[in-house]
Amino acid sequence: MTPFWLAPLAVQSALLVGLFCSLLAGAFYLLLTGPGGGRRARWWNAGAVLALFLLLASLAASFDRAKDGLPAALTFELPLWALWGIMGVSLAAFAGQSALYLAQKGRAPGPHSVRQAMDTLPSGIGFFTDAGQPVLCNLQLYRLFWMLAGRDLQHLSELRQALAACGKNSRLARLAGEEDSYRFPDGSVWRCAETPVTLSDGTVFTQVVFSDMTELYQKGRELKEQAAQLEAFSRELKALSDNMLTLTKETEILAAKTRLHDEMGAGIVAIRQILCQQPPPLETAGENLRLFQRAVSALKSDSEAAPDALGGELAEFLRDAETIGVKVTLTGQMPQQPDAARLFVLALRECLSNGVRHADATELSAVIREDAGSVSLRVSNNGRPPLSEVTPRGGLLNLRRQTAALGGQMQLQWLPDFALTITLPTKREAAP
Repeated sequence: MTPFWLAPLAVQSALLVGLFCSLLAGAFYLLLTGPGGGRRARWWNAGAVLALFLLLASLAASFDRAKDGLPAALTFELPLWALWGIMGVSLAAFAGQSALYLAQKGRAPGPHSVRQAMDTLPSGIGFFTDAGQPVLCNLQLYRLFWMLAGRDLQHLSELRQALAACGKNSRLARLAGEEDSYRFPDGSVWRCAETPVTLSDGTVFTQVVFSDMTELYQKGRELKEQAAQLEAFSRELKALSDNMLTLTKETEILAAKTRLHDEMGAGIVAIRQILCQQPPPLETAGENLRLFQRAVSALKSDSEAAPDALGGELAEFLRDAETIGVKVTLTGQMPQQPDAARLFVLALRECLSNGVRHADATELSAVIREDAGSVSLRVSNNGRPPLSEVTPRGGLLNLRRQTAALGGQMQLQWLPDFALTITLPTKREAAP
């Protein structure tokens, strides 16, 4: 085990340089950390630096005397390998601690970290004292105020005055119907919110936040435009639906009048046959007289029926049904709502037309029942029942659409007999 003072001068020089670097690393770490950190760790590091300094001073004195050919003042019995170990461990420890501290410091929040983080936010945020002095404002808030006033923000009252003066100049416009929302000169839309913030020590600050509402405002305008278009489409559909009702009514009236014309023609032909035959055959005279009587009754019903006796469209429907020879039994009172009454008459006409056309019906039964919050119509006939389930088409499909537009429901029954049921609410107005 060779001691330091007997080692070659080159080895002594290398060892001294390594210890000096370790001492510099320890001093750098102590200066870098400053007064922060744990007290016990600082005392350990300071003791290690002091020990390295004393060791380096002693070895340097021995090195100077050995270089001049003089005997060593102190005899170090520690072997060279132990000195090299002390130098390596201390250098690695201090260098590693310095590197770890620098890495952690880069990630830890510093004095300017909060401001830097706020400057990256897209919203304009500012904190003001109770007297209105700005304490912390990010760049977005300063940019917005510069667009408003053309100068830097110095006091909260300046911001309030600029917002209160909207509409008096062309730099800012307050949006109608939007709470605390403003359109800036660049076309962007911002919403301003001012709230008090109280700290744990009782200090009160005023927080001002400008939130970017540009995209939301544009989407809202698009939705309003689409709603206006849908409303226009709804009015057009309602007009088409009303035209469909009128067309259906006119079609039924035309069919009734056509049948009346045919029956009158058949009656006239029957009377002509009776008059032309001398003497008329008894087996055909009775049948011809019945045809003529039926034609006269239809003509009398068409000319003498009072259209307003049962109220408008219902009376006209009953007259048409009587004209084509169908007996209508109506139980209950028509609803007071005009749209509901019109829909019920349309349903009666559709059932009359389909019953005569497809089931050879001669009687039509309609029951109107009003319950709490709803009114219903059930229509059936004495004709042949359907052979399969009834699929709404044509008039029935239009009737279902009209029922849904009024908030009601339509049901079709085909077993054991055909029946149509419409239920409408009475506590809501008809849809426009």
